Amino acid sequence: MRILHASVLLAAPLVASAQVLDPPVLRCASVNAAGDVIVTWSPTTDPDGIFMRYDIHVAADANGPYAVAGSVPVLGQTNFLHAASGAGSGARFYFVTTVSTTPAVSQHSDTVSTLFLQVFQSTPPGSANLAWTAPEKAATATAWYTVWMEYPVGNWNLLATVDTSVYAYQHVIDICADSLTFRVGLADQLGCVSFSNRQGDFFEDVTPPTTPQIQSVTVDTLSGLATIHWTPSPQPDTDGYIIVLSTPGGGIIIDTVYGQPTSSYTWLLSQAWLAPESFTIAAFDTCNVGVPPSPNTSATGPPHTTMHATTQYDQCAGLVKIAWTPYGGWTPEAQQVFYQVDGGLWSLLANLDGDDLNYTHTVDPDRDYCYAIRAERTPGGTFSMSNKTCRSTIYPGLPAFNYIRTVTVLDEERILVVDSLDQSASVGGYSLERSRNGAPFEEIVFFPVVSDAVINYVDEDVEPSRNGYRYRMTVLDSCGHAVLTSNIGGSIVLRTEALLTAENALDWNGYAEWAGFPAAYRIHRSIEDGPFAVVAALPPDPWNWKDNVAGLIDGDGRACYFVEAVEAGNPSGINAVSLSNVACAVQEDLVWIPNAFIIGGINNIFQPVLGFVDVSEYTLNIINRWGQVVWTTNDPQEGWDGEVGGRQAPLGVYGYFCAFRNGAGRRFEKRGTVTLLTALE
Repeated sequence: MRILHASVLLAAPLVASAQVLDPPVLRCASVNAAGDVIVTWSPTTDPDGIFMRYDIHVAADANGPYAVAGSVPVLGQTNFLHAASGAGSGARFYFVTTVSTTPAVSQHSDTVSTLFLQVFQSTPPGSANLAWTAPEKAATATAWYTVWMEYPVGNWNLLATVDTSVYAYQHVIDICADSLTFRVGLADQLGCVSFSNRQGDFFEDVTPPTTPQIQSVTVDTLSGLATIHWTPSPQPDTDGYIIVLSTPGGGIIIDTVYGQPTSSYTWLLSQAWLAPESFTIAAFDTCNVGVPPSPNTSATGPPHTTMHATTQYDQCAGLVKIAWTPYGGWTPEAQQVFYQVDGGLWSLLANLDGDDLNYTHTVDPDRDYCYAIRAERTPGGTFSMSNKTCRSTIYPGLPAFNYIRTVTVLDEERILVVDSLDQSASVGGYSLERSRNGAPFEEIVFFPVVSDAVINYVDEDVEPSRNGYRYRMTVLDSCGHAVLTSNIGGSIVLRTEALLTAENALDWNGYAEWAGFPAAYRIHRSIEDGPFAVVAALPPDPWNWKDNVAGLIDGDGRACYFVEAVEAGNPSGINAVSLSNVACAVQEDLVWIPNAFIIGGINNIFQPVLGFVDVSEYTLNIINRWGQVVWTTNDPQEGWDGEVGGRQAPLGVYGYFCAFRNGAGRRFEKRGTVTLLTALE
């Protein structure tokens, strides 16, 4: 700023023809370490050689009064040292004039003042508060101040630059304890700097570092470990960082890392693949304070929490549902779902909104899928990855086999079905189906869970002597789909017929669908309800046989049978047997009654001859011509010898009545006549 000063005008001679030179261009007024001021300018021009000197004027106030602090008689000199200027106690204002030999004095230059700096201790201690005066600036001055600190002695460090509209600065002390000196500078565009006076004090660092700001916590998809990223505390004396795991029970210090620029940490004991993990961080410096001494330590910031992803597989629908917990620490604007198949490269599956927490993926069977979620604070900016979560869509192992081992008749109301299972398979259940006499198969029982290798099922809704039953087992997968049907096992139905030739005819259907083959059919027979015994071992074909029972005429004529089919060649080495129903045949009763007998002859006893008769309630009566019963017995082994009351009966014709029940419970009655003869006739 150009100011016209009266003292200068009075000193200039009033010569009308005097030539006046221009003043120099004043640029800087800088205070040195001794408190002296160095005034710097750009020299004027003197084409006519009339230059005499530069006069440097100084005042303690912008409005004066100004006094000549000194003169410079060299045209090209660009600076002046004003010793003992007093610039350490306040600002000093300078302008320069040019004096010529004409004689004449130029107008004065722009006024430039020194910067006057004051430094104060903060309350509470821990910072240096700097304040300086607003200077008179040269036209070539820049638009910012530079703030400097001397530490250690002789080394000036630039702390900050501030706009020239600002006249204060606070510096947080990061030197543990020492004397610190500060200065403020205002640079000139042509290279010189107006430095303020230097001022300082003894300072101690009692201020903790700035709380580090967590940028993200993310999970490594390879290792499954959580990694924390943060913005380091800016204080140079920051010594390191305390890593804190946030839990419902409070914070747990898990590690300490050193170095002010450190900005990330991977927790080697992380289990972020199992559950979300939350972290926060505090910074500490190199200064030990207090009793006992400990570093200045910042507060921790808000915790950040990893995302945790899980999957559910609906194999029946062919869907994998991915769900995840939200990121804790900032709200994502966007999210992506990534996936890989069978360990291949990661691919983008879906772009989602920031508040989505699930996604459903249609998958193919028999593959291995892995998923990870990426949350972005801003698109393309800070991000966090979830854990890697995988799901196999390999279809549960289907059974390699299901085998009806045998179908065998237990009695007249029960059939046993034995089924072998493939226990290595994962199934949803077993449906036992039955067909009666060739009708369509229908489910008769469902087995949801079977722990044994064999199912033994007794079917009690049967009539095995009247009907033929076929069985099969259908295996269902966990979705309820039929995936395998066993072989068919059929019951053996035995039929018998008593022939008039004293033979019993047997026929049956052969056992079907063994893994091996029927090696033989054994015929078991029971006589008069006695124990069964094998009476024949027949080849696989034909399925009929005749049993000659003529030698059993003394019995009751009733014979019962069952057929035993015997398997051979089963690949498992477990050969089965199958029993038919029990079928009985009753031979017709043979009853022969003689029509005469001879006393004293060979046939001297009158007695009915019974064959295939199981006699019960036996009665034999002898009746005379007047209808009187003259002799009777209930013993089929007892005959009439022709006597009545111990005396021989008269010769002649007598009537008889014979009645009995056979083994089948049928009652028979025979009536006729018999002639009593004597050998003398």
